Amino acid sequence: MQVSGSTHFTARFLLPIAAAAGITMLALAGFLVWSARSIDADAMSRDRLLLERALEELQEKLLLAQEELATWDEAVTAFHERDADWLVENMGVAAFDTFGHSRTLILDRDRNVVIAMRDGGRVRAKAAGGAEPDLAPFLDRIDSLEAEAQISAYNAGVADTPPQAMDFAHFEGQPALIGAMPILSYSGENAPDVGTEAIYVSVILLDAALAAELGDQYRIGVPAFLTAAPDSSADAALSITDAAGTPIAWLTWQADLPGTRLLQAASPALVSAMVIGLLIVGLLLRSLHRALFALQAEREEASHRAQHDPLTGLGNRTLFRQRLGESFRAMPAGEPRLAVLALDLDRFKQVNDTMGHQAGDELLTAVAGRLNALVRPQDTLIRFGGDEFAIIQPGITSHEQPQALAQSIIEALSRPVALAAGLAHIGVSIGIATAPDLAHGETELLRFADDALYRAKHGGRNRYCLYSPSLPPEPARRQAQLREALSAQRSSA
Repeated sequence: MQVSGSTHFTARFLLPIAAAAGITMLALAGFLVWSARSIDADAMSRDRLLLERALEELQEKLLLAQEELATWDEAVTAFHERDADWLVENMGVAAFDTFGHSRTLILDRDRNVVIAMRDGGRVRAKAAGGAEPDLAPFLDRIDSLEAEAQISAYNAGVADTPPQAMDFAHFEGQPALIGAMPILSYSGENAPDVGTEAIYVSVILLDAALAAELGDQYRIGVPAFLTAAPDSSADAALSITDAAGTPIAWLTWQADLPGTRLLQAASPALVSAMVIGLLIVGLLLRSLHRALFALQAEREEASHRAQHDPLTGLGNRTLFRQRLGESFRAMPAGEPRLAVLALDLDRFKQVNDTMGHQAGDELLTAVAGRLNALVRPQDTLIRFGGDEFAIIQPGITSHEQPQALAQSIIEALSRPVALAAGLAHIGVSIGIATAPDLAHGETELLRFADDALYRAKHGGRNRYCLYSPSLPPEPARRQAQLREALSAQRSSA
């Protein structure tokens, strides 16, 4: 009877407890697997979005680089006079050193290669003659009637940008980003006849060096460009297609799987919990909650660091692009609804040179505090770097609102700033542009704000300027800076 009673007790009490413990542990195991997969999926999605944005920025940088180098009066003259040394130095070496272009070609309208550059060094034009089939689609677009019409409009000052053909394609058997643009006169004073312009071609190879650069910049593990579709064993892959949707290459990387790492770390504890019982199950659930909370906090902290300036705590370029895109998507058409204020401190370099870099950092922190006190909660204040700041001001209804904010900023920053090394006296120049009444896109809005800032600085400083399309165009600051850098480089040579 004792055996029967013991068996009955076991069946009635211990087995249900054991079953409950087993079911609990199975549910916990299922929860752990689901959580790990969800976290891994989020991490994979983040990596994919980062790399997609990186490729978009690569195209934006190529477009800006070609506009700066190909719309240049001196370049038109140098090509006309066949000044190969000038073209090599200013349009070949500069494209490699400053913008990282792997290949640079200058062709005449008969598609003959005049200048060929490879990784910053000049090669024989004949060595690049075989690239014509790869470039034919781009050259055809430059030779089209639409492109010639745009060239005429640009020469007449009607169009702001020259025509450009840019796409992902194969170049010399390798996947690449290719851009082609006619070499035009920025001022229009020595514009060549339409259809006779030289063609400036820039190529960025999608190679191991670019993959390593993307990995370092975006903290992506072991990125690589493949010319064939990866097999199913690849951790993660992003297809890179041309404008027609044809795959040109695949960007693969080693996926970061924080959920899997967490699951592997918790497995010994889970096995112990299955042996010990419900008590350990409860402890594991609590431990899991803490681990997931800590992981989320770490991700949020990493996301905050990626979007904010470490010195001032303000947003950085990444946050600026995100908020600007959100503002455009939520903006109704019509009157001014959105303003961007581009700020550049006056006399900051003087403080840095006379009081030291520590005083400069202290000054930037103080400026950030004063600016924060003036903006609204819905505004976005960021620091681009150095002494450059910007403000996104959504929800405006007139030009007077950003002008009033600009005036308040000028008054606030005109007051002396008490630093450990003494009093600092600075000022600020501000460029203002609005949308959608003037600018119809993010790039155009930023260009207008930059142009207004240029006018403010060169019109006396410590003032603001509201962009107006009625004013004559000013040369872009980046182009001026590039020419100054090239001039300084030639002087020191």
